[in-house]
Amino acid sequence: MTHVSRLIAASLVAFAVGASALASAQQPAAQTASQSAATSDQIAAGAWTKKSQRASGMWSVSRQDGTVTINLDEDFRTRNAPDLKIFLSPLDVGDVEDANATDGALLISELKANKGAQSYTIPDGVDLSKYKSVLIHCEAYTKLWSAGALR
Repeated sequence: MTHVSRLIAASLVAFAVGASALASAQQPAAQTASQSAATSDQIAAGAWTKKSQRASGMWSVSRQDGTVTINLDEDFRTRNAPDLKIFLSPLDVGDVEDANATDGALLISELKANKGAQSYTIPDGVDLSKYKSVLIHCEAYTKLWSAGALR
């Protein structure tokens, strides 16, 4: 074998070893992403329906590793007010209004901020099939801000 042939052969072997190592290094990352996707499940999502105040951005309800959360995306914005809270309501978006917003509703949490991405954990054991909407409600003034349909 000539000197040039040996260099070409050595280069091909080095290339093959490098490509194999790269494929091996990428495989666990792909498996991890696949496993993560398998444990995350979106239950519902949508835009807010204005009631007394407009809310922009999207919301979603998802289950990841057994924990169910209400998620507001980074584009979420609404008018600031005292005592804004997140509820799950047994009423349809079209039927819920200021006076009945908390009737049979489950308080999830105070709203952390009036803008930006945020998540709220729904307590273990809550049967989501009993609820038809997610609400932003001002308890201090009995004002329903916005609502989203769970189904």
